[in-house]
Amino acid sequence: MIKKITAGLVLGSQLVFAQTVATVDGEVITDRDLLPLVGQITQGRYGTLDAQTQQRVQQMALEQSVSQILIEKEAIKSGLLKDREFNDQLELAIKHMKRQLIADMWLKKELDKQSISTAEMRGYYKANISEFQKPKQVHARHILVDSEDKAKYLIGFLSKYSGERLQKEFIDSAKKHSTGPSGKNGGDLGYFGEGVMVPEFNSAVFSMRAGEVSKAPVKTNFGYHIIYVEDTKAPETASFDEVKEMIEQKIKVEKFQKFVENKINYLKSKSNIKFH
Repeated sequence: MIKKITAGLVLGSQLVFAQTVATVDGEVITDRDLLPLVGQITQGRYGTLDAQTQQRVQQMALEQSVSQILIEKEAIKSGLLKDREFNDQLELAIKHMKRQLIADMWLKKELDKQSISTAEMRGYYKANISEFQKPKQVHARHILVDSEDKAKYLIGFLSKYSGERLQKEFIDSAKKHSTGPSGKNGGDLGYFGEGVMVPEFNSAVFSMRAGEVSKAPVKTNFGYHIIYVEDTKAPETASFDEVKEMIEQKIKVEKFQKFVENKINYLKSKSNIKFH
């Protein structure tokens, strides 16, 4: 069942095709029917979830949909559709849903009309160049152990090597001795900027050069670290091409917000509005 649902659901709220995922007394439930429930369950964050969690959410949505149909059938049998309060609430709900749908679709069409020129984007890029600066980054590995003596021993062992041999011995030592989760990957922490790691680690790693191992153990709340800096990237500014799409979207949204604000103010000025 999950595989069938997955086939029709995609990230966000778009649908590739509608596919039947269940029937309840002959009434069809499609993956399209599940989209509103998926959105409610995840509060609009479906696209950020891993595949396994997405499948659980889809199953929850399917079970809710089945329950809703069963309750609806039971309510109809009880004569609820003839209830005046029900019909008043239904009329009010339809009115608000229709109004919201009209507004949402109109806004989307108007947003799609917004056109941003390359000149505008380049102008924004030059005027806000500080937004696109990439800070210094380091690519580091570490070995985490629970005692200072063990850390000192490993530093002494590694100090005998340099260059590619040092890198190899460090990776092997991390796999054998590190208690941290990155140990199985040779202590690899990837690239990161300042302020990402805890202060003691951050201070040590950003004072080191590429190809260097820390001279002394670095103590943090996690234990004792031996750090190896594999590479460094100097501060740089992202090119226009790298950030072009982001700039386009930013200007587009800003222009659209101003457009909507002006449009509403204009419509208000032309309308007879009374508050009671």
